[in-house]
Amino acid sequence: MTNMPGLYIHVPFCVRRCPYCDFYSISALELVPRYVEALAREARAAAPDWGPFETLYIGGGSPSLLNEKGLKGLFEALAPLDLSEVAEITLEANPEDVSRPAARLWAETGVTRLSLGVQSFDDRWLADVLGRGHSARQNYQAAEILKAEPYDLCLDLIYGHPSQDLENWGADLIKAADLTPEHISAYNLTVEPGTPLARSIADKLLPPPASAAMAADMFLISREALSSRGYYRYEVSNLARPGHESRHNLKYWRRLSYLGLGPSAHSFDGKKRWANVSSTRQWASALASGAQARAFTEELDREAVRLEKVMLGLRLAEGLPESFLAGTPKLDEFVKTGCLTRQDGRIRPTEKGFLIADRMALDLA
Repeated sequence: MTNMPGLYIHVPFCVRRCPYCDFYSISALELVPRYVEALAREARAAAPDWGPFETLYIGGGSPSLLNEKGLKGLFEALAPLDLSEVAEITLEANPEDVSRPAARLWAETGVTRLSLGVQSFDDRWLADVLGRGHSARQNYQAAEILKAEPYDLCLDLIYGHPSQDLENWGADLIKAADLTPEHISAYNLTVEPGTPLARSIADKLLPPPASAAMAADMFLISREALSSRGYYRYEVSNLARPGHESRHNLKYWRRLSYLGLGPSAHSFDGKKRWANVSSTRQWASALASGAQARAFTEELDREAVRLEKVMLGLRLAEGLPESFLAGTPKLDEFVKTGCLTRQDGRIRPTEKGFLIADRMALDLA
């Protein structure tokens, strides 16, 4: 992995919004041509200042909704950018969108890594809590189709659902590992304010999500269940077979630069960060008029930069250089309590430490 920037493309289109999701998305597929046209404008404007890129991540939304014309149009829109050094192209996909023709199309366009949003292998959680548009059976069918293509298969799971217990979560982990993906992401369900899921819980249509103690136990059994299958936790929510870590996401966690294109996409150039407006129409209109489509720009001061470095570093198994944390009053305390370890000149979080990484960051920054 190099220090070259990563490129993120936000595809905002979804058939429907999942009840737990607070990412920006729309269902107006008729806007795809306008989206591709605006994306080309944004790429041309960025080209003089960015590249070459090492990674390309196509997320959303549901990029797997794009048909052949839409996907090829997206890649054509990126032509002004220097993608000659790209070593990893990731596409997010929903199981219900996976077919053999689609899988071949994605491979032909250069995709090397498929992030499949299975979320669970239990139809109870998929339908009643997560509101997904696919079944557990479709998870298996999609994974088998994708394994026939030259992809790194990456499965995304969510734990901590209302009424879920350790046995249910353990079963999901084993079913995921049995499909032998190269990468497994395991995210604790977050009930975001204003989402349909939050309203259902508030109205007592669903019980509350897993308690903090239960979620911690679920986190800990993730590594227990998967390490014997050849996976290691390289980031707090991500486990991979060695050599199959997400290069693109590592750029975020290592505070390397990345460019985000598309409505609501975020960027970071090493000194400042910014985000585009969360509206496809406003984003496209601004670019058509020759203006930037930014919702905000911020430059972090020295204290904020240090806090961010510590907070992101403690999300990674590789941790931080010990010299960076030298003289921090509470460092020895966290080492003595088994939350951090000293190894090869670095301070690394333990499984116990991952559980309180954000709190430790505030004390160590």
